[in-house]
Amino acid sequence: MTSNASHQGPHCTPDDGRDPFSSPVVDRVREAGNVWKLPRGEIRLPEVFGFCQGVKRALTMLQKAVADCAGAGRRLLLLGQIIHNPWVNSYFENMGVRILSREQIENPAEHITADDCAVIPAFGVKLPVEQQLRAIGCRIVDTSCGDVRRLWSWADRASEEGYGVLIFGRADHDETVVTKSRLDASGGRYVVAGDLDQTRKFCDLITRRRDGAEFASLFGPQATNASGLEPFARLAQISQTTMLYDETMAVRELVRQAFVERFGAEPADRRLLFQPTVCRATQARQTAAVELCRQGCDLVVVVGGFGSSNTRHLYELAHGLATAWFIEAADAIHSESEIETFDPAAGPSTVTDWLPKRRPLNIGVLAGASSPEVVVGQVLERLATFLG
Repeated sequence: MTSNASHQGPHCTPDDGRDPFSSPVVDRVREAGNVWKLPRGEIRLPEVFGFCQGVKRALTMLQKAVADCAGAGRRLLLLGQIIHNPWVNSYFENMGVRILSREQIENPAEHITADDCAVIPAFGVKLPVEQQLRAIGCRIVDTSCGDVRRLWSWADRASEEGYGVLIFGRADHDETVVTKSRLDASGGRYVVAGDLDQTRKFCDLITRRRDGAEFASLFGPQATNASGLEPFARLAQISQTTMLYDETMAVRELVRQAFVERFGAEPADRRLLFQPTVCRATQARQTAAVELCRQGCDLVVVVGGFGSSNTRHLYELAHGLATAWFIEAADAIHSESEIETFDPAAGPSTVTDWLPKRRPLNIGVLAGASSPEVVVGQVLERLATFLG
């Protein structure tokens, strides 16, 4: 393989019928056993990376809607980002798709008519918004992920059976926002724990190490629709589908320990439900990422949208095992001595001397479930210029 570091942007649409999100560079590296051997080192890809089946399905449905609506003269309105990747969203905007803002999504009747085509993104939309869309009478293309829909159904059933719901996830993430709205609509009670620290605080309330009156100050209106701890004496635990699997299982154990301490072992088990809602594709990418990082990579480059939960978690895993840099696209790599990178805790920064000078060098590249191979391929080509 030779290196040609061309940075194709989302405005460039293949005219040969090829999938616009694919990359011949990635295809060749995959055929070579996920290793690109170069004169002064090698670049490695994990066994599993990039788009999951849910993302592929959503993008295929949106591509078909673009073709159908263009032929019928309909406006195509996307209710938020189709997935959390700027390249993909820009691609569809350049194809004529209009992405509505959060404010516009909350009031669809003001922005969508019966003549329009409305696309529900992979994360879904709030139930009241979906109901308004159906009342408008527009064409609806629902690309919401099957794993996410199954999560909603399970949470609704648990709520109907009298359980409060603990959601392990980011309270402001699109998926969790929608899950909360579904529980709001059914009268269910929920509390969102964003990390293990918040989970421990919740458990301290259960065990009475903390005063129950602290509930409101620990979990604000974005994190709960309950006024106190009472609805959670029987508890069903779910997770945002893109959370770290190991942390999800740690939450399960923390919660069970707290209930055992408060109620005893057998009563605790009768009070608890658990559903492993981290999707299998997310688990597979996390496992493959850890395996790659443990192969002796000198550094790891994580490629994906900064707003992507699953990609953030890949970065967290990589950062704990190796020197890691999180970028959205190849143009973040300015030179061998400068890179624009992102850390979920610290934010964006420009880093100098990011690439070790020694050679040979082994570089690992990870890509989240919302990261298109075309962007991954551009990153591979850019990195290859430093090892040629």
